[in-house]
Amino acid sequence: MKARAVIATAIGSVASVAAGAGTYGMVNLGACEATGNCRISSGVVLVAFIGGSAVAGIAIVAGGGLRLPAVLVAALAAGAFATAASGNQLGWLLGGIFLLVGFGTLAVAAHTRRMTRRAGARMRALMRAAVEATQDTLTGPGLPATGTVLSVTDTGTTVNDDPLATLRLRVAPADGSAAFEAVVTRLVPRLAAPRPGDRFVVEYDPADPTRLAVRAALPAEPGHGSLVDQPADQRATLGKPPSNGITCA
Repeated sequence: MKARAVIATAIGSVASVAAGAGTYGMVNLGACEATGNCRISSGVVLVAFIGGSAVAGIAIVAGGGLRLPAVLVAALAAGAFATAASGNQLGWLLGGIFLLVGFGTLAVAAHTRRMTRRAGARMRALMRAAVEATQDTLTGPGLPATGTVLSVTDTGTTVNDDPLATLRLRVAPADGSAAFEAVVTRLVPRLAAPRPGDRFVVEYDPADPTRLAVRAALPAEPGHGSLVDQPADQRATLGKPPSNGITCA
C-alpha cells in the first residue's frame, strides 16, 4: 500500500471513530436535554459528527479506497447501536439504516469498480490485438508496388470507433513482374474506410510476397465514363443546356 493511502486510511479511521461518537451523542441528545442531564454540549456533538464525517470523506477521496468507507459506516452504526444498548430504542433503527444504506452503497460501488476494471482490461486487450494485427508483416524495406483493394471485410473488432478491417489487395510490382494477391489487416478510420478500387503504395518481400507493408494512399484512378475520360469536344458541352435547334437573334 502506498504511503498516501496509509496516511489517508489512518486519518480517515480516526475521523470515522469521531463521527461514530458524534452519532452516539446526537441520538442521546434529545433524551438528555429533556432531563437536563447532558454531560456534553450539542455543539461538540455536531462538530464530532459533521467534522468526523467530512474528514473521513476527504480521506476516502485522497486514497482510502473502499476499506475506509466501510470503517465509516461501521463506526456510525456502532454509535447508533451503542445508544440502543443504553436504552434508547431509536438507536436500533438508525443503526440498521446506516448498515443497510452504507453497505448497500459500498456493494454497488465495489461491483461498479470491478466491472470498470474488466472493461478496461478488455479494451486494453483489444487495442493490443489491433496494434499487433495492424503491424506490417514487412518491417524493413522491400520492393515497391501498387496495391489495389479488391475487398474489405470487417473483423468485428472496433477500437475507439474505428473498425479493424481485412483488406484483400491485388499487388502489382513496379518492375512489371506478375501481379499477385495479398491480405492485410489494418485499423481503418470509420469515416474514410478503404473501398474496392482504392490504391496504396506498398512494399513487399521478394522472397515472400505475402509479407508486405502498406505505405501510403494513392489518388483514385479516373473511373470509366468520368469527365477525364471524355473527349475534349464532349467535355466542353458538359454543364451546358441541351440545344433544341432554336437560336435566338
